Amino acid sequence: MRQLTAPVDGATVIPEGQRCSQVLREFFRREIGPNFHFDGHMRAYIAENASRTLAEAVAHWHGTRDAAAQPQEISTQFEFNRFLRTWHAAHPAGTHEEALAAWQAHRSAPRRPGRREGTTA
Repeated sequence: MRQLTAPVDGATVIPEGQRCSQVLREFFRREIGPNFHFDGHMRAYIAENASRTLAEAVAHWHGTRDAAAQPQEISTQFEFNRFLRTWHAAHPAGTHEEALAAWQAHRSAPRRPGRREGTTA
């Protein structure tokens, strides 16, 4: 699969199978600013919009900021992040060290059907 290489600009077309690469990150940071990051909206856009331009991707970024500011479901491949969000919601006064210890206990426990993230029950 062909991946984009520098230099890229707004007219650059996103190829099929493009990953959220450092080349794209550098371009978006130049165009959008230092607060740019690959969130779910941008990862999906890059994955699902081959043949669109990077300028269209920048417009997509700006158009999704209101939605991106809302709490998002964390994808299954980010189990650690999901666990921490759930654990901190259940233990608002908990420390980061306590959360990490809970994560270690969670990961070492046998898997049980229906066990919720962030819990040991």
